[in-house]
Amino acid sequence: MIKKILISLMVLFMFTGFCSAKEGKTDNSTDWFYPKWAETAKYNKPIIVRDTNSALGRYSLHTKEIGLKDLARIHGHLCDGMVIAYIEIKTVLQKLFPDGVVDRTDIRIVSKNGPCWVDTASMMTGARINFKTLSIDKTVGDGFIVQKISTGEAYAVHLKPDIFPKDQEMLENKIRMLRSEGKPVTSEDINTVEMMANNLGKKLLNSSPSEILDINYLPDYNFIYTFSTGNRGDIINKNMPDTPQ
Repeated sequence: MIKKILISLMVLFMFTGFCSAKEGKTDNSTDWFYPKWAETAKYNKPIIVRDTNSALGRYSLHTKEIGLKDLARIHGHLCDGMVIAYIEIKTVLQKLFPDGVVDRTDIRIVSKNGPCWVDTASMMTGARINFKTLSIDKTVGDGFIVQKISTGEAYAVHLKPDIFPKDQEMLENKIRMLRSEGKPVTSEDINTVEMMANNLGKKLLNSSPSEILDINYLPDYNFIYTFSTGNRGDIINKNMPDTPQ
């Protein structure tokens, strides 16, 4: 009798352990590249996605979480552009997949050619340039067009006017202009623009999406694949000297 009870408990333990681990959880803890303000931000919640099981596999029966820290780790850093892209895309995905599970086999997206924008779009949606489901089009600006392939439902999303600080925009433009001319950038300017970006990211992650985003439904949207190349903007200062802040 005792043996049967022990066996039953072992089976129950194995089953409950399997159930609790079957949905792939993300890690949102603070790290050297992921600050505390990101971990604790009110609206920084992961998306839940469904993919296929293998290169030739069926739909997975289980889901996984993808969070902002996952994107920062793969992209290389956390930045305000990634935060903006994450919030914009996630909010539209909630409209396209109201059950809360994003099918990453069923999405097309249009993005401008920016490193944080394209990386975030691809990683969150599963869209790819080489499969013609990720279109690069500068006319979309600092936002995205996201479409559910199976239904054709599509939305355009951008920040509301005046959400992005003008002084930050001016300093970013100054830095890019200097580097395009082959001139150095001061440590003070780099440190200042990084501080501005962190402050903006913190503000956005603690703001309701309805307060910061403009989202427009696009009836009868016709996705057109386009592709363009450009210079990578997030490495232009990698060899600039650093001074303590």
